[in-house]
Amino acid sequence: METFIVYLDDKQYALQQIVPMLSHQEASQQVSWVLVGCPPRLTRHSGRWLSQSAQKKWRQDWTQETTQEIATLLKQHNNQVFIKTAHGPLTEFTKKISREFVSARVIDARRPKLTANLHPVTDDQPQAKSDLVVPAGILAIGASIAMVAD
Repeated sequence: METFIVYLDDKQYALQQIVPMLSHQEASQQVSWVLVGCPPRLTRHSGRWLSQSAQKKWRQDWTQETTQEIATLLKQHNNQVFIKTAHGPLTEFTKKISREFVSARVIDARRPKLTANLHPVTDDQPQAKSDLVVPAGILAIGASIAMVAD
């Protein structure tokens, strides 16, 4: 049985990555999918007022909501689905899950960010530094100039 570990932070972007893989899957072949939700970080101000257990519950609820449609789609294709929430460094989390799901393939289906490079999910994942990473201040100045020009 083939197993995929999929890291995701955006439902639509992850669907664009997963659906083509389903079309190539044989009907008789059962595949296990481990969907790992990578919820956005809470802001410093909101995180201050929430307890650790409330933050953990919010992260789990976010993951359930984000992966629900994807899990339904995968189950319709007769696949086995597991849902997990990422916590801590992703490389360490991947090592932990890989011990549970031996010989699983890791897929990074997180949406690329314009203002930051994403942390790798495995130690051997190529990390190309993007030249497109732009500080948020420059984006804000560009937006204000565009608004003034109109």
